[in-house]
Amino acid sequence: MDDGATIRAVIEAPIGWLIVDRPAMRGAMTRAMWLRLPRLLAEITADPDVRVIVVRGAAGHFIAGADIAEFKELRSNPGLAREYDRGADETLDALAELSVPSIAMIEGACMGGGCLIAFGCDLRIAADTARLGIPAGRLGLAYPYKGIERLVTLLGEARALELLLTSRTVDGAEAERMGLVQQCIPAAEIEHETRRTASDIARNAPLALRYARVAVQRSLPSRVAVDKIHALADECFKSDDYAEGVAAFLEKRPPRFSGR
Repeated sequence: MDDGATIRAVIEAPIGWLIVDRPAMRGAMTRAMWLRLPRLLAEITADPDVRVIVVRGAAGHFIAGADIAEFKELRSNPGLAREYDRGADETLDALAELSVPSIAMIEGACMGGGCLIAFGCDLRIAADTARLGIPAGRLGLAYPYKGIERLVTLLGEARALELLLTSRTVDGAEAERMGLVQQCIPAAEIEHETRRTASDIARNAPLALRYARVAVQRSLPSRVAVDKIHALADECFKSDDYAEGVAAFLEKRPPRFSGR
């Protein structure tokens, strides 16, 4: 697969577009795409005429998470899982450290890793066709810790836990009511509305926007030591349940979890 074609940058100054163009897989991210994404963000922001970045999918899709077909080979034990998740961690770091604001334009499936990318953006605009969820529990895997931190920042502890523990999917309208996205609009209007919002942002002073982004970033105190969190993640990726969750997904059947 040519991942240079499935994830790409398009400059339409003052907007820089990062496009996940893999509609046959609903935008599912391969490991190579994860590693390429932060580099593309850097390339876009290197253009002095770009004032805002929009992350989007193609053909009515956003990002349906990571490509689970790779998990047996690339995410089959704790060490490989940590290496695989490096792409997700670096993506969140790159989004947080952008010199310009970012918008996620969400159509269709925004699941798992897709949510991680969307939550990492400053603003989220969803179509009424959008479906958002974190099905980590159904796969028996540990969702990247930095993604959980970002989710808690957006929603608070109770709502974040409800999404993580149930693995349920919410539509664009419910996501707006929860505060997970800023707007939910008809799919036919989403590109127009996203361009309008991006243009509104681009008219403002870049240094003032950079200050505002940094000023509102805040860390929440943790009640659990980070090494304990990493140990629990390792248990997930060593478990029979993780192997069962991936196998069930690929075989299109309900998983049979044993708690081991």
